Amino acid sequence: MSVGDSQTARGGLAVTRWGVVFVVFVAGLVAAGHIGMLPAALPAIRAELGIDLVTAGWVLSIFSVAGVGLGMLAGVFADHLGARRVLLGSFVVMAVGAGLGASVTSESWLLLARIFEGLGYVGAVVSGPPIILRATGAGDRRLALGLWGAYMPTGLAVLLLAAPLLGPLGWRGFWWLVAGVTLLWALAIWLKLPDDEPRGAKADTGAWAGEVGATLARPGLWCLGFCFSVYSLPWMALMAWLPSYLVEQRGLSLALAAQLTVLAVAINIFGNLLGGWLLQRGATRWSLLLTTALLTGFCGIGIFSDLLSDAWRYAFCLIFSCFSGVLPPAAFAGVSVFVPSPRQVGAGNGFLVQGSAIGQLAGPPIIAAAVSLAGGWQGGVWIFAGCGIVGTVFALAVRLLEARQARRA
Repeated sequence: MSVGDSQTARGGLAVTRWGVVFVVFVAGLVAAGHIGMLPAALPAIRAELGIDLVTAGWVLSIFSVAGVGLGMLAGVFADHLGARRVLLGSFVVMAVGAGLGASVTSESWLLLARIFEGLGYVGAVVSGPPIILRATGAGDRRLALGLWGAYMPTGLAVLLLAAPLLGPLGWRGFWWLVAGVTLLWALAIWLKLPDDEPRGAKADTGAWAGEVGATLARPGLWCLGFCFSVYSLPWMALMAWLPSYLVEQRGLSLALAAQLTVLAVAINIFGNLLGGWLLQRGATRWSLLLTTALLTGFCGIGIFSDLLSDAWRYAFCLIFSCFSGVLPPAAFAGVSVFVPSPRQVGAGNGFLVQGSAIGQLAGPPIIAAAVSLAGGWQGGVWIFAGCGIVGTVFALAVRLLEARQARRA
């Protein structure tokens, strides 16, 4: 166990409360579902509300914008107000946003509804890990964080698989269903999660700012954030553009393209769980970060190579999505090493969410620009290669910083 693991273990339990971990994991899944419910419904929404392509792009990206701007702030609130309170409040906000979205009559109200959902989403995903840390024993913590790291692909895959419900329910009915499920799980959070630990005297604004400054001063967190950004950028770009590529360039049907995309998203779950298992078995965090970086560059060559058959190129998509999935659990587990104290775990997780959101926001347009400049999809290889190089540099930096911290201890 590392220095940081020992530090955080003091806030955990001798015996892991897996029921609490399950409730929090499903909370992350439901939160990610608020992202996944939009892509399949977007054609019907555009047709009904008369939304142009540019506005549709804003509707798609508003979650990432919220994460970029408010991830760390939400983590600070979770640290000081209590992670359970923030998680519960975030679910109410997401449910209100989904209900408002199901009732809109104009694009302006739709954007406002998505902003509400985005705020709730950010609050939910930064408050989950601190609750898991409190509920797990030291021996199970890495495995539990590996499970938590699978919330995004699991939520996206479930909602993509549920897309056929758009037929009988319509997009408004589908969104009301998501709002109802969100409220139902808010009830589970209220009933099943333990109360927040007492925080003592209320901290003033200066104390909050001091803790944020101390957290931001840790270079290890910046390295983890950059690693998360250059992982989420190519992964989200690939998942966003894969259906269009398969339909427009390879002539596949929309149904088959959707099924292949669901598989590419869902296989990332295996990588998340594998990362947690490897950490549990003693794998180092930096080695998993480095593995993801090297895979990004290598698989990018295969994915965008015109010399390979379609089957091989899709196989490289699956390899990349699967084994790069070891990064989220490694990054989340690394937060406890680099935050100044366990009191800043929420802020540290918020910083990672911001790094991930930057990659998610930038990925699709950057790939589109590279493809346009290169005159074909082979231009995407340079984006994957660049992300691989940057990820390698910061993964090795994490190794050096952890070794330095261990020597000091």
